[in-house]
Amino acid sequence: MPVNNMNVGVDYNFGYFDGTTSALVDLGDVQMIRITALKHDIKSMPYNNYPRYGYVPDGFKLDFTVTRTKAILEDLMVTFEANFQAGKVMAPGYINETINNPDNTISHYQYVNMVMFLTDHGDISREKVVTLKLEGYASYKRKI
Repeated sequence: MPVNNMNVGVDYNFGYFDGTTSALVDLGDVQMIRITALKHDIKSMPYNNYPRYGYVPDGFKLDFTVTRTKAILEDLMVTFEANFQAGKVMAPGYINETINNPDNTISHYQYVNMVMFLTDHGDISREKVVTLKLEGYASYKRKI
């Protein structure tokens, strides 16, 4: 729960639904997620007035850091690659985000048309946990 009217990260919960397999995917021991809103800048510079600026939303990038506890993510990437090589349709999924707010309300959001890829399978060492890096893109975010 929030601490002293601040969110501290453990107040968030994420779940991934794979559109190809229609399955909820356990992302494992997620340590960190960085969510970046993407955009295109637009600009108009008329000769007879001040410049005008704007932004066009361009989806979201999500970067995950996961401590490996199971083979689920590696198995999912093997399945994605096999489906791609076999010419199967790769349907996007979505991420559901649940946040316990400091005012005791709960916010629910969904990152839609989500695709993911395991970019780093980790440094393997006898005395450390294996940390995986997963990245994904979503077309838009909606309140649910």
